[in-house]
Amino acid sequence: MSIFSHRFRSFSLKGFTLIELTIVFAIITVISALLLLRQDRFSSTTLLRSLAYSVALTFRQAQVYGTSVRESSAGSGLFGKSYGVYFGSGDATRYYLFADINNDGARAADGSEDLPAYVIRNGFSIKKFCGTIASSGTERCSDSGAPITWLVVYFKRPNPDALFSSSEALESYSSAYVELQGTDGTTRRVTVTNTGQIYVGALGT
Repeated sequence: MSIFSHRFRSFSLKGFTLIELTIVFAIITVISALLLLRQDRFSSTTLLRSLAYSVALTFRQAQVYGTSVRESSAGSGLFGKSYGVYFGSGDATRYYLFADINNDGARAADGSEDLPAYVIRNGFSIKKFCGTIASSGTERCSDSGAPITWLVVYFKRPNPDALFSSSEALESYSSAYVELQGTDGTTRRVTVTNTGQIYVGALGT
């Protein structure tokens, strides 16, 4: 009985050394940091994907408005106007859905044609917007050597096909895209073709 009591007391007095506790603490710290970093990246990726689909839905909304009989503003008596989405290089956190009342393929500078203005928040932004020139297949972008300062994708009855205009009035585009950037530098593209197809591209860096 005394031998058993002695062994039990010896076992109960044993514990972790300071070195062992330090190692365990360091391992827990590293694992926690990795999990937090992965969580931040996951959150950024999810929000960026959501933003890309929101932009794509705005294009679709312009297409639906443009191909249907919708009054450009309540009580205006104006029907059958084209509708478009405007991107400008002056503000990387805002884009506009507008009713092209005068059918010139451009957004009115005074904002009189604007429907909702969409504001991009939480550090996300429009990295660039580009049009693919129909005759050559080359791109003209907002961040190129000879940049375009604005781009409009619009739709007009009765066709669901997309039409394009930009600050370079003489250029004709076969497609256009908007590249969105997340807080971690990753990007997604929303592309519209002249046949009216709208799709969100894969994640890139």
